[in-house]
Amino acid sequence: MSKQPTVADYIVGRLAREGITDCFGVAGDFAFKLNDAVARSERIRWIGCSNELDAAYAADGYARMRGCSMLMTTYAVGELSALNGVMGAKAERSCVFHLVGMPTMRNQRVGKIIHHTFGDGIFQNFANISAQAACVWAVITPDNCAHEMERLIATARAESRPAYLLVASDRARGQFPALGVLSGVRNFAAHDPLRRQSGNTEGRQEANKSEPHL
Repeated sequence: MSKQPTVADYIVGRLAREGITDCFGVAGDFAFKLNDAVARSERIRWIGCSNELDAAYAADGYARMRGCSMLMTTYAVGELSALNGVMGAKAERSCVFHLVGMPTMRNQRVGKIIHHTFGDGIFQNFANISAQAACVWAVITPDNCAHEMERLIATARAESRPAYLLVASDRARGQFPALGVLSGVRNFAAHDPLRRQSGNTEGRQEANKSEPHL
């Protein structure tokens, strides 16, 4: 593996810094790059579950005991199977970081008919549903990864509710510039205007009412 981390490696490593030691989930083809990053990690252990709903409840329980947790599912069928558990975590104020692997951005741009979709070329049908179970969401790319991870973590921690992270499979294996990733990331949160306004719950709720755009 390159010394410069991939997007998937960085996400896993950043959540490990939050004290997470286990990732609950079900492996799926669109999430394989994220699954591989957990398998490579020396700090987070993969806990494979019989189905996504079980994984979501396990992540909820872990978050109640440890403060936050990681849930990993594949696009559409996986995330929808986990939805009841994640929505329960939102209702009970459990901080669950729900990572979902998506089809490649290339397939999304051309509207390719692909499995786990309605065959209509629209790839945000399920994101619009899953985002309602979270207090904050983002589509993670190599360009925004460092920034968005700090925003997601700060908001989910402040709200003590789930965060929804979408990562396209080709973006998950992509690398991003070392500047701001390998240095200065901790300092970013202190200067992040979104984090400074973390006391403004109403403003955050209004900001997160809009639908996810992929």
